[in-house]
Amino acid sequence: MSELHPDFPVEPILGAIAGAQPKLLLTQGENGAYDIPRRSSEEIMHRFESADDLADQLVTYFMRKKREYPDWTDEKHYERIRLALIKKADEAKWPYTDSEQAWIMCRLRERSAS
Repeated sequence: MSELHPDFPVEPILGAIAGAQPKLLLTQGENGAYDIPRRSSEEIMHRFESADDLADQLVTYFMRKKREYPDWTDEKHYERIRLALIKKADEAKWPYTDSEQAWIMCRLRERSAS
């Protein structure tokens, strides 16, 4: 099992239920206080491992596209990948939040710079 990267985003689960009187999603803690629900450590680790694996796959893709289109700048390649990542998430094909997508792109840049 890998170790959670310190920069990986860990966000609360935000939500509301529609209706005449909207209701916020909250959980009640052991002390009786209400709080915004949070992901379990297992779910966070799963999301991290999935995002990190995708970043690795995107490095391979990025390098292949650099060879196929040598006239394109790295920034053009990164932008095309970023837009595809957003599209996949918007279509619910990939489960990454906006901050996780930004983290994936940062990892891609770090790993492809070497």
